[in-house]
Amino acid sequence: MSSGASTKSGEGLPQRSSMWAQLDVLIGDRRRLVVALSFLSIVSAFTETAVIVIVAEVAADLAGVGGKQAKHATARANSLFHIHASISTLLWVGLGLTLLRFVLQWPGSTLPARIAADVQQGVRLRVFRAFTRASWEVQSRDREGALQENMTSQTVQATGGALQATGLISSVLTFIILMASAVALSPEAAGAVFVIATGMFTVLRPMRTLGARRSRELSHALVQYAGGIAEANRLAEESQVFGVTGAQFERIAGLAGKCRYLFYRTQVISKLVPNFYQGLTYIVLILVLAALYKLGGGHAASLGAIVLLLLRASQNGQSIQSGYQALQQSLPFIERVQNAAKRYAESAPVDGGRPLSVVQSLAFENVGYAYNPGHPVLSGVSFAVDAGETIGIIGPSGAGKSTLVQLLLQLRPPAEGQYLVNGQPVQEFARSDWHKLVAYVPQEPRLLHASVSDNIRFYRTDIDDESVERAARLARIHDDIVGWSDGYDTVVGPRADAVSGGQQQRICLARALAARPNVLVLDEPTSALDPYSEKLIGESLDGLRSELTLFIVAHRMSTLDTCDRVMVILDGRLMAFDTREYLQENDPYYRSAAKIAAGALGGVLPEALPDVL
Repeated sequence: MSSGASTKSGEGLPQRSSMWAQLDVLIGDRRRLVVALSFLSIVSAFTETAVIVIVAEVAADLAGVGGKQAKHATARANSLFHIHASISTLLWVGLGLTLLRFVLQWPGSTLPARIAADVQQGVRLRVFRAFTRASWEVQSRDREGALQENMTSQTVQATGGALQATGLISSVLTFIILMASAVALSPEAAGAVFVIATGMFTVLRPMRTLGARRSRELSHALVQYAGGIAEANRLAEESQVFGVTGAQFERIAGLAGKCRYLFYRTQVISKLVPNFYQGLTYIVLILVLAALYKLGGGHAASLGAIVLLLLRASQNGQSIQSGYQALQQSLPFIERVQNAAKRYAESAPVDGGRPLSVVQSLAFENVGYAYNPGHPVLSGVSFAVDAGETIGIIGPSGAGKSTLVQLLLQLRPPAEGQYLVNGQPVQEFARSDWHKLVAYVPQEPRLLHASVSDNIRFYRTDIDDESVERAARLARIHDDIVGWSDGYDTVVGPRADAVSGGQQQRICLARALAARPNVLVLDEPTSALDPYSEKLIGESLDGLRSELTLFIVAHRMSTLDTCDRVMVILDGRLMAFDTREYLQENDPYYRSAAKIAAGALGGVLPEALPDVL
C-alpha cells in the first residue's frame, strides 16, 4: 500500500554530539564493569612498574658483581623504593609480581570483551525495540536496508568504539602510573617526555579530525550501499526479465567503490597517526638519553629503570593515540545507531490505556491529513459506520484511499479532525486492545519464511491450533493446505515452497481472521487474483458480513457486490457515501466507473475518469 506522497528518508549524516556523552549512553548499565576494568588496570600497571624497577636494579647489580658473589650480593638501595634485599629475594619478588600480572591478564582480557559483547547486543535490541514501537509515519520514511544496516555493520562499528574506550581507559591509567614512577626517578626526563608527548598529541589532532570526518562519510555511504542491495534483492525478478542486471551491477559497484575509497582513507589515517606518534616518541627518547649522557648519567639501576619506564610509557602513549583515533572514527557509527533509536522512540504513539472490549461504531469528523505541509492528501472527511456493516472504498489512483486506510488502522494520526470509536477519541483506548480487535489484509501478501500455521498465527502465541484451522476454513484455504505434503507444517514464504498469489492472499486473510477481530480492513484483496481465487475470496467475504465490520478498498466492481455502502474518494475528499443502488443513480463517478468496468475493462475499475471529473 503506497503512502501517496514522497517523504524524506531521514537517513542523512547523523547529528553530532559529545563523544563522552555518546559513550556514556552506549556503555549504559555496564559502568560497574568499566570500574572493575579500571581497578585491574591500576593494579596491573603498579605490578609492571615494580617488575621494571626490580629488573633494572638486578641487572645493574649483576653487572657490578661477578660469579659466586652474585648469589649473595645485596641490592643497593635505588631511588624509587629504597629497598635493601638480596638479588635472589628481588628475583623471587619479581617472579611473583610477574605471575600476578599474568593472572590479571585473564580478567583484563575478558572484561573488555564482555563489555563489547553486551554493548553490541544492547544496541541491537535497543534499536529494534524502538523500531517496533515507532509510529508507521517514521517507519515508512526509512529507506530500504536502513534498519538492517543500523543493526549490522553500523552496530559492529559502534561496538568497536566501546571496545576502544575500554582499551583507552587501561592505556591512560597505565601511562599515568608509569610516568609517575619515572618522575620519581628522574623528574626532568619524565617531564620532557610528557610535555613532548602531549605536544605530539595536539599536533596530530588535524589528522584525527580528518579520520572522524571520513568515518562519518563512510557511515553514510554504507547506509546507501545497504539500501541499494536491499532494492536489488527486492527487484531481482524484474531485473532478470528486463535484462538490466548489468546496469544494476554497475550501480552497486559504484556504491561499493565509494565505500571502498572511504574505508581505505579511514584505515590509512588510523594507521598513520599512531605510527607517526611512535616514531616521534623514539626520537624523543633518544634525545632524553642524550641529555642524560651530557648531564653525567646517574645511578645505573635508576637510569635503566627510567629508560624502561619511559619506553613502556611511550608504548602506552601510542596505544592511547591509536585508541583515541579509533574511538573518534567509531563516533559517527555510534551517533547513527543512537540517533536512529532516538528517532524511533520519540515517534512512539501514546497509549491511551482505556479498555476497549468491542468496536460498536467508527466515525471520522472532518479528518484531514498531509504528508507535506500545504499539500493535503485528505480533507474534511466525515462518515459514521456501525458494527457489522460492509463498506466499499473506491476512487482513482492518488485519490487518498491508501491514506484513508492507514488512518483507519491508526497507522497515522489525523492532522485535522477526530477519529472516534464508540463515540470516543480513538487515541484514548489501549493500543493492545485495539490490535486484538482490528485486522488488516494488504494488497500485496507478505508471508514469513515459516510454516503455514506460523504464518497464520503470526507471532501471536495465544492463538491455538483450533483457531488457526477455523481461520483457514473461513479464508477458503484449508482444503489447499491439507492437500500439501506437510499440511499446516508446510514451509512457505519468500522464495520457499511455491504457493500461488491467490493462496498467499488467502493465507493472509486467515492471518487477519485468526484472532476473531471486530473490524477487518482489506486493501484491494482481489485486484491481482485469478477468477477462481477471486471467487473464493468473495465467498469468504460473504460469509463474514454478519461477523464483523468490513472495509474493502475495491479494484473490481464485483468486489462491491458484498458491500452495504460505498465511499467514493476523489482528490482527497469523500464525494459520496451511500448504497450501490443510490450511487448508480446519483453519483457520476460510480455510474461511469461501473459502465466502463463492465464493458471495456472486464470488471476492473478505471484509474481515472477525465470525462466525469
